[in-house]
Amino acid sequence: MESKQQDPVEYYKSLEKGLNKIIHSTANTLTFTHAFGKAIEHHLDHVVIQQKVINNWLTVCDIAKKEDFAEVARKKVECEDKLDDLDETLYMLNIVLKNDHSQLKKLNNSLRGMLCLLENEVKDLKEIKIKSLKDELEELKRLFDD
Repeated sequence: MESKQQDPVEYYKSLEKGLNKIIHSTANTLTFTHAFGKAIEHHLDHVVIQQKVINNWLTVCDIAKKEDFAEVARKKVECEDKLDDLDETLYMLNIVLKNDHSQLKKLNNSLRGMLCLLENEVKDLKEIKIKSLKDELEELKRLFDD
């Protein structure tokens, strides 16, 4: 005994095929295209009017609009970029500062050594000068004593 019922998958595929033909034949006409275009234009006109009304109400109620949030977001990104630049600059300055500090320590040690050397030289020169003055005084004393 054979069943007269179709396979459900086949039935729905044929139904889908028939409905697609109807949709394509209806939507594939110049009249439908013009009507659809007018409907879209009418809808866009309503959207523009709605946006103007909403923006007016937001202005009256002193509530931030989408553009205000976009501006705040843009400024936030700019500030983050500036902070990143400042962070990078501070990092580089810190490296240079550490390098300069180590060079200053070396220079300071070198200058201390030179100062010590100069102090010894001055001390020696004073002693030599004092000794030569003493010798000259002794000689002058001998000249006067004679």
